[in-house]
Amino acid sequence: MRAASLKRFFIVLIATSVGYLAFHQTSARFRGEENGQNSKPIDVQQNREEKRIESMKLAESNLKTDHDLENSSLNKNEICPDVVDIPDMNGGLHQAALLIQNLKENEVAAAHPEVQPGGQWAPNDCKARYKVAIIIPYRDRQSHLTRLLNFLIPVLQKQRLDFRFIVTEQWGNDLFNKGRIMNAAFRLAEKLGTNCVVFHDVDMFPQDDRNPYSCPPTPRHIGAFVSNLGYQLWYKEIVGGVLAISMKDYKAVNGYSNKYWAWGGEDDDMGKRILSLNYTIERPDPATGRFSMLKHVKRKRTAPKLIYKLLEDSDKRVPYDGLNENDKWKVVKVSVRPLYYHMFVDVGSVPEEWRSKD
Repeated sequence: MRAASLKRFFIVLIATSVGYLAFHQTSARFRGEENGQNSKPIDVQQNREEKRIESMKLAESNLKTDHDLENSSLNKNEICPDVVDIPDMNGGLHQAALLIQNLKENEVAAAHPEVQPGGQWAPNDCKARYKVAIIIPYRDRQSHLTRLLNFLIPVLQKQRLDFRFIVTEQWGNDLFNKGRIMNAAFRLAEKLGTNCVVFHDVDMFPQDDRNPYSCPPTPRHIGAFVSNLGYQLWYKEIVGGVLAISMKDYKAVNGYSNKYWAWGGEDDDMGKRILSLNYTIERPDPATGRFSMLKHVKRKRTAPKLIYKLLEDSDKRVPYDGLNENDKWKVVKVSVRPLYYHMFVDVGSVPEEWRSKD
């Protein structure tokens, strides 16, 4: 009964969202008629009904990727298999949920009552092999965040991971320092006793559930092949988007640099750190490792010359610039929400040279 109710819930939700878009498209067409741009009459009711039926079908196909552990063939007394050996993976994920822009956190929580506060969940049909924290750096992207949580929960459940979400947000509205808020989130993940962390941009959505979010033996660039980059790997040190790394390896590279402000640089710096210690950057199969990136307004780099200069000596700064600098950030507060741990981080004052536009 519960599974059927959840299914109806998401069908109605997606249908409503697409229907809303259809309504505004129809309204726009009527405005065009009034201006003499279109003289052909439109049957509004028929148009909206066709869109509703179309969206219902789309929603039903998307729900086929949902996982029901009650039908599992695994043994609850044994360690869960690696993702490549799990028998009920679906492969390609329908991207219909990415169209929903008005999804609410309480709706996602209601659809996943099995998820505990903090977005915590563990399988009951086997013993989880990995305890993972998904760390999401966040600022002003609530619609993207809600969709991402809704999208990832079934994928992580199907991969039989013991997971939780940490949303790390910078306190205030000054220039963003992504490295510092991610280092702060890693310290929280340590306290939660995780085996590894997955740093996950809020606009990145996997296209295949066989792309593993499990703990890797060496740093794994999960989000290697992205739609807006033509699914190409443009340079060897790239690790942006989605990066999985063990607690031990993250400490070895001393986490992210604390020196980058505004947009850009910290991910490439991390890639250089990893390679400088002779680690291999693992990447998924290009056939199953694709991601869709949601469109959004890109933040501009405020001081590109500073970024390029820092990248020149990334390897030299590993011993002293990063996780071991305890005075570079301060956790203002941490709250436990139904779907994630929400932390606010004070990253300190912005150096004036980073406000330059050159």
